[in-house]
This record gives sequence, C-alpha cells and structure tokens, in this order.
Amino acid sequence: MNTLVKIIVTGLISLLLVSCNFNDNFFGMGVKGNGNVVTLDRNVDAEFDKIEVSRGLDLYITQSSEPALTVEADENLHDIIVTEIIDGTLRIYTEDNISMSSSQKIFVNVISLSSLEATSGSDVFSTNTIESETLHLKGTSGSDIELSVNTKTITCKSTSGSDVKLSGKTDTFSGESTSGSDINAKELISNRATVRATSGADISIYASQKIDAKASSGGDIAYYGKPAIVNAKDGSSGSIRGH
Repeated sequence: MNTLVKIIVTGLISLLLVSCNFNDNFFGMGVKGNGNVVTLDRNVDAEFDKIEVSRGLDLYITQSSEPALTVEADENLHDIIVTEIIDGTLRIYTEDNISMSSSQKIFVNVISLSSLEATSGSDVFSTNTIESETLHLKGTSGSDIELSVNTKTITCKSTSGSDVKLSGKTDTFSGESTSGSDINAKELISNRATVRATSGADISIYASQKIDAKASSGGDIAYYGKPAIVNAKDGSSGSIRGH
C-alpha cells in the first residue's frame, strides 16, 4: 500500500509541476541563453537575513563577514534575473521563464541567515557551514535544498516533490514533509526532533535524546541515534522505524 500511494502521489505531483510551474520550459518556450556566460557582481544596498529563490535558479550560499551578490549566467539572461531586497528578504527570481541556459547561478554571501525558501525547481547549496541561532527552511514545487548547518533550532518544511538534505548539528529539529517530498537529516545531529510525514513523503532524522514522530497516508519516517524517548504514531499506511 505504501508503494502504491507513493506512485500515485509522485505521478500527480509530476503532472502538476509540468502543467503549472514548468509548462513554458516543457514546450520549449521562454528565453534561451546565448551560451556566452558572463559573471557580474551586483550591489547589496540593504541588510538581509532571509532569502527566497524561485524559477529554477541555482543558489550558492556562503556565510561571510561581508555580504556579496554575484550572478553567473548567459549574457542575455542577466536582464531577466531579478535580485531585490525587501524588508530584510533577498528575493531572487526571473521575470520570464528560461528554456535553456549554460549557467544560471547566483552566489550570495550572508552575514547571518534566519530563513530560506526555495520553490519552482530551484536548487540551493551551502558552500560552508551556516551558523545561526534559529533557521527556518521551506522547499516546495520540486526544489532542492542541501545545507551544512550549526544551529540551536531548525524548522523545516518540504512539500510538492521537493527535497531537503541537511548535515551538521542542532539542539532542536522540527520537520514536516508532505506530497511526495523528502527530508534527509540523518547527518544532522540533533538532540530532540519532532517530525511528521504524510502523503507519500519520507523523513530520515537523527535524534540522540528524544523524538516525536507521526506518519500517515504513505509517509515514512526513519530515525537514528537511539533516542531514549520515542513517541511514535503511525496510521493510514504510514511507517516509523528506528535504526
């Protein structure tokens, strides 16, 4: 039953992403890169500690003592790649769909990071370990997030076929994965974790002291670390297992 649920959920998500988010790219529409890759620095004219990225762009985050912003993309794509800071949030997106490119990379240096959201097929990577008191992560619509972190508290939500992979350490982890998405946090050493997986989603987590886990509707949770306190509730073809 788990396999059947996952096949159905994944199929529906794939159809939704093609019809809603990536329809222009799928049919060859949108702006095509000219193959001449150019790297340009952009001004950082305001403070920010939150980032939102969308439209299939590739984002590389580095924690540094000074903020910086660089775009590496086909020459004719620079004009449609928007980077703007509004109310402490760096928003990165395109004004039009990109059908093909040799590069569409954004490099961002942050002093601090409290929130990151990736959507619409964007990929996000950290180039070093991100240190923060509290970090909020959200991936949706086929996006991928891969970070190394050192925090006290992390909240993470993954939905609509997105994948989140985390490593490092935290005191408290809270994660929710739905609609065929994945959270792989077994290399994130946490003391306490609260996780929920549903609708064909998967979560793997490391908790050394305590875990509260709930899985339903084809959701799977695998936990590591042999926590002393385990509160687990599975139902409706959900699965929770320790390793």
